Amino acid sequence: MAEQKIPLMADAVRTQFTLPAQARWLKLVQDYGRTLAEFADFPADQAETLALALGEACANCIRHAFDEYDPGAVTLTGEITPVALVLGIHDRGLPFDQSLDPAAAHPSSSASPFRHGLSLIHQCADEVHWLNHGPEGKELRLTRYRPGFSRPAPQPVAPDQAPQPTVPKPRPQNYTIRLVRPEDAIRVAQLIYRVYGYTYPRPDIYYPERLAHHIKTGVHVGVVAVADDGELAGHAGLLRPHLGSLGELAELAVAPSHRGQGLVKRLEDRMQAEIQRLGLVGLYGEAVTLHPVSQEASEAQGLRVAGLQLLYLQSRFKGLESGPPEPTCRNSQPGSAPQRESLVFYFKYLAPPETARVSAPDRHREILARIYENLGAPREFVKSQGVAGPGRLTVQFSQSLGAGFIQVNRLGTDTWAEAQQAWRDLCNLAGAAVVYLDLPLAQAGLPDLWDAAEADGFLFSGVLPHFAPDGDFLRLQCLNAPFDPERLHLFSPFAKELLAYILKGRAARKPQPKT
Repeated sequence: MAEQKIPLMADAVRTQFTLPAQARWLKLVQDYGRTLAEFADFPADQAETLALALGEACANCIRHAFDEYDPGAVTLTGEITPVALVLGIHDRGLPFDQSLDPAAAHPSSSASPFRHGLSLIHQCADEVHWLNHGPEGKELRLTRYRPGFSRPAPQPVAPDQAPQPTVPKPRPQNYTIRLVRPEDAIRVAQLIYRVYGYTYPRPDIYYPERLAHHIKTGVHVGVVAVADDGELAGHAGLLRPHLGSLGELAELAVAPSHRGQGLVKRLEDRMQAEIQRLGLVGLYGEAVTLHPVSQEASEAQGLRVAGLQLLYLQSRFKGLESGPPEPTCRNSQPGSAPQRESLVFYFKYLAPPETARVSAPDRHREILARIYENLGAPREFVKSQGVAGPGRLTVQFSQSLGAGFIQVNRLGTDTWAEAQQAWRDLCNLAGAAVVYLDLPLAQAGLPDLWDAAEADGFLFSGVLPHFAPDGDFLRLQCLNAPFDPERLHLFSPFAKELLAYILKGRAARKPQPKT
């Protein structure tokens, strides 16, 4: 009986399997590619060359996508359509973008370290594409048209490859500290991956082309430490949303092989000089509560606690855990996910602050006064009064954070009804684990809305100086996931005071389920 082939039909046949990123599995990779090619009616010689191409592509992934001390996995996919066989190699290793690496874009170039492998892959496939999935990694996709279909000219797109893994070098080196450049984007993304994996909460950092654009336009300001051998050893970043007068400290990372060389201080000192040159009025940052180290670093830079954002992150940063995994929250059900990560919100004025206008219920005035005292800023409480006319607010849901944000820019007679509906939708439809409500502190109608939000379970969070169009925002938070305060590790005595205040309010006002 003749061997049965996949018939030409409207439906595609798709397979997938995952294997360790180790060279000893390459024979299985080739067997997989050969079998799929035979099922797709390719002659034996073509099936063999396709198997070799898939094996070479996977070998490149194993060699270049993972550092030798950070083993990973590779997912292979094979899809047989009526027209073509499509093979994919997907990994969550080092970020890369071939459009930012001219040598990798030309497989015949002698400057390309992947010349031999790329040449073989391009010869065996009709189309070669690579896809950047950001925090979900990257994928090399090979397409070969089935016998009987015309073969288009191969596309001059190189597969996704990353530079050779760097062997850790603990020896002291000389470092050049300079401003980051657009062409550094790939190496910055790879550095963040080496330090945080794919857990950094701002996914744009994993798209090198986006990062390069942000550097070029000034949205991302950063400094890097470059070792004598050319390796990018460290980075400190600053974000300027909308190129405004505030800057967010972000993406401080030093490669594991270059720690202990005093690079953090050198990066921070160079960044401070750039901040002064930009003429910003304030800096802010967020420090995890998994440990007090990042909080201590924020305080050392002169930032002060202004708020506590509970359950802000879905996952924990790579490499920060120590010891055995912590148990799940004692209020959660067996088998549920570990508690989300909370953040301490820090702020620092870079210019003498003006007196902040603050409208608040009498019972909250003391904690607000304490926050402004901690920040070193004057404040003036204004008399409460009613509101008139329509309000204005915006609503956002962050898929990567699993959190909702409601920002009220102008208070109106309809504001709480709209905010309440947005809160319900964020929890019930989007599945937000936490919803943050930002209210303008300078507007005299705030106390009534604050009372309404608290009655529905919103808790105090803190103050966001300079964030509102007319001054500062009050931030409230409503938790929609288990929370155990004993899991928080706080460095600042004021952060502990703030947590105690939040817990006191939580005990007094239990949130009611909304339908």
